[in-house]
Amino acid sequence: MKNSIWIKIVLIVVVISSLYIFFSQSKNGMITDKVSDRTFQQEVLESPIPAIVIICNNELWNRKSVSWSSKEPSAAILAIREIMKEDEYNDKVKFYRYIIPDGSYNQATKSFDNDSICKELNVKWCPTVIIFKDGNIIRKFEGGGCTVKKSKEKMEQELRMIIQ
Repeated sequence: MKNSIWIKIVLIVVVISSLYIFFSQSKNGMITDKVSDRTFQQEVLESPIPAIVIICNNELWNRKSVSWSSKEPSAAILAIREIMKEDEYNDKVKFYRYIIPDGSYNQATKSFDNDSICKELNVKWCPTVIIFKDGNIIRKFEGGGCTVKKSKEKMEQELRMIIQ
């Protein structure tokens, strides 16, 4: 009897959690797909529409805005999230995130030598946002450096030029 109650409670928690995840992602408009070193060629470089790839680690991607803290997400990631919420680029641009595996950063060389995608794309900072069209890099935004508003303006300016 006690076991069946616990099973019901666990099932309810799982269902509620799943619904929360589904609705919190779908309210953002477009959802970024994960891309890996195995799928990068097909998903990004061979994409029939422009692709934006956000290259970062899991911790940086999952950060929530925390005032007065160095734990804030970068302006670039917040700008991408704002752009996605507006749905202006739905079906015109594909958004991907490439999560850099732990241990990819080489402290001795101060670079991402241990990751084939980062090495191939010459990624120096985390996060880096790269816009691709027809398999070519159109623009690369590295690091956080400016405000969300300025990051968003720069990215949208590039996107408008690309999709014309």
